[in-house]
Amino acid sequence: MSKRLPLLKNYFLLMIAVAVSAATIAQDTASVRGMVTDETGRPIAAVSVLSRNSLNPKAYQAITDSLGRFILAALPTTGTYHFDFVSAGYQQRSVTGYVIKKGVPNTVMVSLAIDEAHLQDVVVVGYGTQKKVNLTGAVNQISGDDLRDRPATNITSMLQGAIPNLNIRVASGAPGQMGSINIRGIGSINADGAAAATEPLILIDGIPGTLDRLSPEEVETITVLKDAASAAIYGARGAFGVVLVTTKTGASGKTQLRYNNAFSFSTPTVSTDFITTGYDWMKLNDDALAHIGGYSGYSPRDYEELLARRNDKTEDPSRPWITIQNRNGKDQYVYYGNYDWWDIMFTKWQPMQNHNISISGGTDKVSFMLNGNLKNKDGIMRMHTDKYSSKALRAKVTAKLYPWLKITNNTNFYHSSYDYFGREGGGSANFTNINVHASPAYAPMNPDGTATYITGFNAYDIGDGIFSMLINGNTRGRDRKYEFTTINEATVTPFKDFNITGNYSFNMYTDPSYYRQAPATYSLYPGVIETATKYAVDQLTETQQFNQVHVMNLYADYTKNINHQHNFKLVTGFNQELRLPKKITATRMDLASGTLNDLNLASGTQTVGGGSSEVALQGVFFRFNYDYKGRYLLEVNGRYDGSSRFPKGQRWGFFPSVSAGWRVSEEAFFSPLKSVVSDLKLRGSAGQLGNQALISNSYYPYISTITGGTLDYILNGEKVKYYNDPAPVSSNLTWEKINSYNGGADVSFLKNRLTVNLDYFVRKTTGSLANGITLPSVFGAASPVVNAADLQTKGFEVSVNWRDRFPVAGKPFIYQVGLNMGDNQTIITSSHDKTGTLGSLYNGKKAGEIWGYITDGFFTTDAEARTYPVNQVFLNKVRTDNNIPIRAGDLRWVDLNGDNKISSGSGTITDPGDQRVVGNNTPRYQYAINMSAQWNGFDLSVFFQGLGKMNWYPGNNADRFWGPYSRPYFSFIPKNFTQDIYSEANKEAYFPNLLAYVALNPNNELRATNNRYMQDLAYLRLKNITLGYTLPKQLLTRAKIQQLRLFVSAENLLTWTKLRSDYIDPEQAMSDANGRVYPFSKTIAFGIDLTF
Repeated sequence: MSKRLPLLKNYFLLMIAVAVSAATIAQDTASVRGMVTDETGRPIAAVSVLSRNSLNPKAYQAITDSLGRFILAALPTTGTYHFDFVSAGYQQRSVTGYVIKKGVPNTVMVSLAIDEAHLQDVVVVGYGTQKKVNLTGAVNQISGDDLRDRPATNITSMLQGAIPNLNIRVASGAPGQMGSINIRGIGSINADGAAAATEPLILIDGIPGTLDRLSPEEVETITVLKDAASAAIYGARGAFGVVLVTTKTGASGKTQLRYNNAFSFSTPTVSTDFITTGYDWMKLNDDALAHIGGYSGYSPRDYEELLARRNDKTEDPSRPWITIQNRNGKDQYVYYGNYDWWDIMFTKWQPMQNHNISISGGTDKVSFMLNGNLKNKDGIMRMHTDKYSSKALRAKVTAKLYPWLKITNNTNFYHSSYDYFGREGGGSANFTNINVHASPAYAPMNPDGTATYITGFNAYDIGDGIFSMLINGNTRGRDRKYEFTTINEATVTPFKDFNITGNYSFNMYTDPSYYRQAPATYSLYPGVIETATKYAVDQLTETQQFNQVHVMNLYADYTKNINHQHNFKLVTGFNQELRLPKKITATRMDLASGTLNDLNLASGTQTVGGGSSEVALQGVFFRFNYDYKGRYLLEVNGRYDGSSRFPKGQRWGFFPSVSAGWRVSEEAFFSPLKSVVSDLKLRGSAGQLGNQALISNSYYPYISTITGGTLDYILNGEKVKYYNDPAPVSSNLTWEKINSYNGGADVSFLKNRLTVNLDYFVRKTTGSLANGITLPSVFGAASPVVNAADLQTKGFEVSVNWRDRFPVAGKPFIYQVGLNMGDNQTIITSSHDKTGTLGSLYNGKKAGEIWGYITDGFFTTDAEARTYPVNQVFLNKVRTDNNIPIRAGDLRWVDLNGDNKISSGSGTITDPGDQRVVGNNTPRYQYAINMSAQWNGFDLSVFFQGLGKMNWYPGNNADRFWGPYSRPYFSFIPKNFTQDIYSEANKEAYFPNLLAYVALNPNNELRATNNRYMQDLAYLRLKNITLGYTLPKQLLTRAKIQQLRLFVSAENLLTWTKLRSDYIDPEQAMSDANGRVYPFSKTIAFGIDLTF
């Protein structure tokens, strides 16, 4: 035992020495905390902070978080330190001779100046990133921060005008309405000559997704790949461009919480001031329909009652708007009102709120980001408001398990709901259907609270029966969407500059919806309740749409530099995608309850339908990059793709591209010009892509389908079923080929303060669908569609930006002004269609062209009209059918082919009769102007967006334009419309003599497309203006708030347009021939952006 004591003693002495040494070491280290901001005081995220000790070669590194903060822990207190601060887009800054002290806070505060030469230095491209200076394709990128604080309802509409030739169209202003995207115009056509589905591939963190289900706060960058060279690596999926969205990730550093909100209010962008006096509305209708006995059924005595109330803004008890009179031996309601049906049906302002919260942080090993978004918006309906809400949650975790292994999980959940009453589809359908027969004279509700439906004076349903449906309140619907996406990715780095990345994503979404149509009751006779005959079927329909999407990517990249001159990079990989859509629909009639909606409560006829499909894509790809001293640039891409949409033997295709660039400014001979031209790069590309979505609604276009049904004949006690012979299909359908050529230049002047980007492109599409060779009539079916049409699109893009700064009151005033414009035009270059009809795909046809007739004004006298030598009966059907003679104030048509009559000829290119091309509905010269400034905590941004040229001929139900010339009983007729009607006292009027249906039915003067009423949809819109103020940090420190910004923002605030109507938004007309869509809105928002 005595021998063990010395050993124990020595052991304890050793442990004490180790502990003392550790304590001594701990006492000789300290931490350094700091913050990096820009010159305006805003924090800069993702700044690399590198520190070195003068006595120790070891380097210490940290990355700033989204608040610009960093921490370097356990730094020895001996020696002095050198700090380097590096961030893309900013000038590098160093701090030297810094001494770390024990027992006191060690803080380094640094501001970085913007480096104009390297803004957006790194650009996201397919399966990787590239330096902007080395790009040779047509690529544009914007930051997610550019979209923040705007009160628009979706990201797609925010992108309108942000990038040249990124063409955005939003179909309506309905809550939750998603937008469509097109890059560089029409790229394909359907057999009927209409533009086919040519939307780009949208990838969110590398996986196909829906742009409008993102919140701007979670977006890091949005990159648009426009030409074949940049998109070829995506093959069939990127035939018409690619939109790459990169979401934000966490960074090492202290956990930070950021919350922002916006409370906004929206109102229509157009006038809603309509005729609201019963007398004026009724008289206009009866005058327009005088040739068939009028419309209202009101007697002269009734008109006297209406006239007596004409100036009553509100009901006078001595002149009630609703009376009970004995008509035809029975008491009934008779209406003499001045009701504003728009105000009754729709609200003036619609509120919306948007909340977003994000939490991020991590260490040098593990980082995370959690983002949640909540949005609620009320629709335009006043009675039983339609409501939209959405919720989104994204969680991203990145773990560096080993120096050679990084894994990432990116999971997203999205849910939206749209609840509505009335017609199926909600606000949009209600908005359209209420447009007829809701006369201001008619009351929406009787004194006893019953709904109105008909008047007894004519056979028409008031407001198409919508109001009685709404007031009963049992006809309603709900559309929901659920989406879950998870992406698991691993990156292995076996050795320096070589990475292998593999990811698998699973996406599942379901869109359950239901619609209940319940009979509505009304009262025409006091005390008598009846059931409306329109929409009277009591039924419930439930629909479930499912889709699963499985995507797998496996790719590797290798970078090599030789002698600091030759730079090589190779990316190669494999991609596979499987989609499994399915749909089930069930309808059942006669429900036991008027308010409970369940198929089990129904006892009537039931129908069930559905279907499922599979579509798969598979491909291998590569990209090779080479540059010599960053001066001569080369990129080669290729992809071998297979699609299940084609028959065997036609499924695979190889699609290559090549691009090259020359940085002229890096040449020695260019040096004398550098003081003026800071940078000059010329670039060009050529490539081919394949389109497999030839028929967007068909997954198997090469398979014949049989249609059938049930006849009313009964055989053996059952209705007879029948089947049609299948229509012929082509067994050789294959890829539509898109050959793309692009030339461009990127130039910067005056030390990069002025930048100019130019692109010119030609896109040739071969093998678009068109009707094949005409088959003999005895064949009994139309010829199948085949790859038989070719088209060519040409266009250009230009962007000009100026950035500068100067001091104001000792503070930097930073400002920026930018302009961009894009244009494109498509021509049919070849087609198998030899008919030459004006609606066919004839050679040389410009996409969007509009054929019509020429008029040179009105007849000035009745005598002139009678003696006019040209027979106009072809375009005067209503007049001819009702023996109404042509007179002064009627349109005078021009006989272009000299045969003394107006006709359409044979309707072909060689014989168009008196028709000529009078317009084109392709959007042209789309442009945007953006301006911004920051000073002393204040920031202001102004964004204009516009369209230079596009024609629209109003459809036959364009009520806000044609008014009584179409259907005189339109509910909403512009208030001062009569000022545009021709009369002896108003010979300079815009419209001819008043006559109903001449804009509604074929072969009539206004329904016939013509040059006089062709509209120009060119417009300029103040798309957004935002003013913000960031409070000084010294005011926030005590509350432990890192940043607090207050802002006010307005969307679509002002619009200038050539369109001859204050009641139609140009974008409404672009979306609908009649301009009758759910109103677009201008919005004002107030919000805060708060960071802890």
